[in-house]
Amino acid sequence: MRFIPQRKRTFDFVGYKWLWFTISGVVMTIAIVALIVKGLNFGIDFTGGTELDIKVKAGTSLSTVRDAAGSVGYGTAQIQSSGKDTYIIRVPKLDDAQKTKLKDALSTKANLVEVLGINDVGPGWGGQVSRQAIIALLVFIAAVLLYVSIRFEFKMAVTAIIEIVHDSIITVGVYALTGRQVTPATVIAVLTILGYSLYDTIVVFDRIKENSDMLTRSSRKTYTNVVNDSVNQVLARSINTSLITLVPIVSILFFGGTVLTAFAFPLFIGVLSGAYSSIILAPPILAMWKETEPKYKAYREQSVRRESRDARVAVEGGLTMPVAKVTPKAKTGGGAPAKARAGKAPAQKKAQPATQPKPKPKAAAGEQPETAAPAPKPKPKPKPAAGAPTSKNLAKSRTKGPGSGGKKKKKKR
Repeated sequence: MRFIPQRKRTFDFVGYKWLWFTISGVVMTIAIVALIVKGLNFGIDFTGGTELDIKVKAGTSLSTVRDAAGSVGYGTAQIQSSGKDTYIIRVPKLDDAQKTKLKDALSTKANLVEVLGINDVGPGWGGQVSRQAIIALLVFIAAVLLYVSIRFEFKMAVTAIIEIVHDSIITVGVYALTGRQVTPATVIAVLTILGYSLYDTIVVFDRIKENSDMLTRSSRKTYTNVVNDSVNQVLARSINTSLITLVPIVSILFFGGTVLTAFAFPLFIGVLSGAYSSIILAPPILAMWKETEPKYKAYREQSVRRESRDARVAVEGGLTMPVAKVTPKAKTGGGAPAKARAGKAPAQKKAQPATQPKPKPKAAAGEQPETAAPAPKPKPKPKPAAGAPTSKNLAKSRTKGPGSGGKKKKKKR
């Protein structure tokens, strides 16, 4: 018995492109509306505020300090540990009365030992961080456009930039929807996920370029088929890479504390969005754009003509019509029973003749019954006379007679 390997099943990612485009469009619309309506919740590094450096009794937890600040209306303050039994509290800008009120709450509910320092932070530092981040983003996009255009092609580079913009808008929109505070750690995380998303996209584009270089008129494929096959070939690798990346991010998100959580949350959103866009969004965009080129457009038209021709030949040849098995009926009019189809033919009854012969009348008493006359014996064939030609002799004469054979060759002396 010969083993025939089964063909791997592939999913038509490009075939569902309008579904993916609709999902991305809806999510991006929600994110943009949230940015316009709600806006971002910037931290004191961007808006300015007051920073308190305090020391508490041994064993005082961060949650205790947060509860004490929340009792006077600063539950959303940024609080982080700066050493053994020391904490830094960042709140919106306070006047002298508000600073005194906060210190009293910390003394009574958070075991405050000493205020090490109080600093007023202006928005200038946050503005500088924002400007540097925007410059870094523009340089990053220009470098991606240049490198991918040289290494692959210009259309792949533009598709990669569209994906980067898509992931950035979704990540920032989630911040607007959830109301989480935007800190310098958030900016760093957003720039990090852009690089990760681009890495996954380059892996897919590299496989697409490798397969498309072997595409010819005789390969019976279109550029869309090549893109779909390439995505299926790297699908397992991309999913496994994303899952492994999410494991430490989720751990930091749940157990990393306030400062690390501010960095892990945008990473979590960005990795999910990057995996989605690099596998599902970017390949269909590239396939649609490349199909407009004359070369690949001709490949598609040729594929459509070939498929229509094969379908027409199949219809004309009767390959698409199911062949029904016709069971011959018996002369008596009945069809073959089910057992005969199963291989067990029942004993058929003998067909009676249409007209039965009339029975002969019985002989009367004393009369001899009529007997049929015996059939005459065949006359024996007469034996041929001696010397008469027979069929065997005639056959020999035809094959070995003097008229059929050639003259004997003379022996050379």
